[in-house]
Amino acid sequence: MPSPLTCHILDTVSGKPATNVVCAVYKLDLDNDTNNAIIKSETQVALAKTNDDGRVTEWVFEPSPAMRSELRNLGILEKTPGKLEWDTLQKGFYKIRFHTGSYFKQKNARSFFPFVDIVFEVSDARHYHIPLLLSSYGYTTYRGS
Repeated sequence: MPSPLTCHILDTVSGKPATNVVCAVYKLDLDNDTNNAIIKSETQVALAKTNDDGRVTEWVFEPSPAMRSELRNLGILEKTPGKLEWDTLQKGFYKIRFHTGSYFKQKNARSFFPFVDIVFEVSDARHYHIPLLLSSYGYTTYRGS
């Protein structure tokens, strides 16, 4: 079953997919008592690297037993022995951190942004795709399909 959360990075300078970019998913806990929705805490739950097409289609999850309960609450299940999979993406606030500085350093290029953080809200059971259009000094994102 495909992951309910995917992402894709296109290097708009070269016009090619951005490969081997580390991407991390965080679950955010917000203080909704204010009108500003302040982030109280964040927990990293998954990691991946973009493939040759600049895509993340499968995530690696924190394997420690202490995290298993929290992962289950996020819809991440052990469907086959020893393999965690994202079954459903639970409602809430998440962040994907793209490690863009390392990507540009590998290309011997300068970059203004060492990381790009995209915060988004999951409000239903649809598939969530987070695309990133990236250059050395700017980026764009949108709600993908």
